[in-house]
Amino acid sequence: MNQRAGHWSSGKAHTELGDIVNQLRAARERWREAHERHREFDEREFPSRVELRRILEDLCAALFPMRLGPTSLRQSSEDFFVGYTLDSALTRLQDQIRLDLGYKLAPDTTTANKDVNAQAAELVRQFAHQLPVIRQILDADVEAAYHGDPAARSVDEVLLCYPGIAAITYHRIAHELYQLGAPLVARIIAEISHSDTGIDIHPGAVIGGRFFIDHGTGVVIGETAVIGERVRIYQNVTLGAKRFPAGENGTL
Repeated sequence: MNQRAGHWSSGKAHTELGDIVNQLRAARERWREAHERHREFDEREFPSRVELRRILEDLCAALFPMRLGPTSLRQSSEDFFVGYTLDSALTRLQDQIRLDLGYKLAPDTTTANKDVNAQAAELVRQFAHQLPVIRQILDADVEAAYHGDPAARSVDEVLLCYPGIAAITYHRIAHELYQLGAPLVARIIAEISHSDTGIDIHPGAVIGGRFFIDHGTGVVIGETAVIGERVRIYQNVTLGAKRFPAGENGTL
């Protein structure tokens, strides 16, 4: 059987496809001109949502290796797995942060590239040193969820099953990156969390320890929100301003 018999771009359609490709290129060029994207790149300009999802999964696995790591993992090899996984994840994260830091620069120079690379490396180094602190805060969040929900049978169930815990885990990571100066990477992580859990937390929101979102669908926590210690939120709650006053030039 000919597997290519129904190939869309065969015959006349091949010419049509070429026209579509040309029109899409023209649309990209119009967009870049309108938004002053004049640099010539042979590589990606912006952080990748796909790659950041993989990095996020690896960071979560390194934080909770026997719960969120591979099924073949044993406690005897936890340290090796965590070290190997972090080395890979942080290296890839540095690449994404370099794109975050560099995408608004004027046409690249060697000096600018070196500065961005150095900044990205230092940012990731600082982030890495915060991972043990993030783990401790998340332990308290998991315990708060376990003690706050009579339906919870174990802390392991809470970590594995509760969307509120997944959302706050992602937020703790995103917030640290946001604070360190990687806002686009942090926003992408927040949107990955939103799509996975139905809980929308801006990475700039400040959230204290032992935080628990019960159920969580429809929860929105804005950038300016400041939440203290030992807070529980249920579904369909919005924390944040609905509107901001605009200046004369329309800026909020």
